[in-house]
Amino acid sequence: MRLNSPHARPPSADARTASAGAASIAGWLLGGTAQVETGPQAGAVAGLIDASGRAVYAYPEIAGYFLQWLAWRAREHGISPELGARARATQRWLAHWLASGDPPPTRVPLVESPDDWRNAAVFCFDLAMVLRGLGSAARGGLIEPDPGVVAGVTHHLGRVIGPDGLFGACVPNQPSTALPDRWSTRRGPFLAKASAGIVAAAEVLPGVPAAVRAAAAATHVAALSWAVETPHEEVHPMLYTLEGALSLPRHPRFTAVLPALAAQFDALLAATGALGRVPEALGPGRATSGPERVDIVAQALRVGHLLGLHRPARPPDRVGLQRICDLLVARIEPDGAVPFDATQRPIQRNVWAAMFAEQALGFLGRDRARPSLRDDPLIV
Repeated sequence: MRLNSPHARPPSADARTASAGAASIAGWLLGGTAQVETGPQAGAVAGLIDASGRAVYAYPEIAGYFLQWLAWRAREHGISPELGARARATQRWLAHWLASGDPPPTRVPLVESPDDWRNAAVFCFDLAMVLRGLGSAARGGLIEPDPGVVAGVTHHLGRVIGPDGLFGACVPNQPSTALPDRWSTRRGPFLAKASAGIVAAAEVLPGVPAAVRAAAAATHVAALSWAVETPHEEVHPMLYTLEGALSLPRHPRFTAVLPALAAQFDALLAATGALGRVPEALGPGRATSGPERVDIVAQALRVGHLLGLHRPARPPDRVGLQRICDLLVARIEPDGAVPFDATQRPIQRNVWAAMFAEQALGFLGRDRARPSLRDDPLIV
C-alpha cells in the first residue's frame, strides 16, 4: 500500500484510532511470542517472529529496547506486576547471555540457522541499548539493577573505545576478521542514540566506569557535529541520529544543532510525499530502492512529533506527518503485530518495529497531558 495510490490510501487515523492501534500492538508484545517464556533462553526478546509463529533469534539490542519500552509503558500506564516480571526476566536473560561467551554473541539463534556475520564483532550500539534499557527500567522501578550485568555490559563497551577516546561502531572479535562495510560498522552520527543512552544510564546505574562515561560524553558531542556535517543517507541511522539528539535535549549543543536536524527531517517528509512511502535511503537514485520498512515509518512519526514539541513555531509539515501516521496504522496486523517489510510475504512479525510503532502512536496527543515527553521522551 502506497500513500499516493488513490485506490489504496487508508482512511486518516484520528487520535482514537491511533490509541486503539497502540493498545493492539501492546497486547501483542505482552501476550505473544515477543519474549521467550520457557527453556534455556527464557527472558530473551526476539527480533523476528516467522510465519509459523516461531521466534527466529534473540537479540540483546532488542532486549534493551524491550526494557526501555517497559519503562515507557510503566510511565504512561502505571507499574504493573506483569511489567516488572518481564523486566526482571529480561535482566536474568542478559546475565545468562553475558555468561555464554567472551564476548557473547550479537544474535542468538532460536531456530536452526546459519551463523550471522554480526557474531564476529562487538557493537557499541547494541551494548548501549542494553545499558540504556537497564537504566530506564531501574529508574522506573521495574528492576533492581544486577551489578554483574552492568559490569559485563560496560566491560564490553570499554572494548569499543578508540584511541581517541570516542566509541567506535564495533570491534571485531579477531583482528584479522573483515566486517562488511556498512553504516553499522562505521562511526557515524547514529552513535548519538548510543551515547545519549549511556549518558542517561550512567546517571542511574552504579558502577559505570569513568572511561565509559567519558567516551559517551565525547562521542555525543562528536556525533552531533557529524550529524550536521555528514548526515546519513540511509534513513534508519539518520532517524537514530535524531532520536539520540531528542533523547538528550538538555545537552548544551542541542539547541544549536536542532535547526539542521529539523531540515533533514523536512527533506525526509518531502521525499516521503513524493514517493508515497518512507524511503530506506535518500540521495540520487536511492529513494525508490529497498524494502518498505515499517520500523522507519514508526521512527519518523516519533521524531516528527518530538520536533513539533521543540519547535512549535516551525513544526514539521502536519499533512506529511498525518500521511505517515495513516500508513503506520494501516500496517498493524489483526493480532496487533507489525511486519518488518510491508511487502514481504509471508509476513515476518518484527518485535522492534512493534515497540517503535506502539510508542509512536502513544506519543500522539501526549504533549499537553505529559509535559515530560519533550524533556524526557524515553524513546525506545
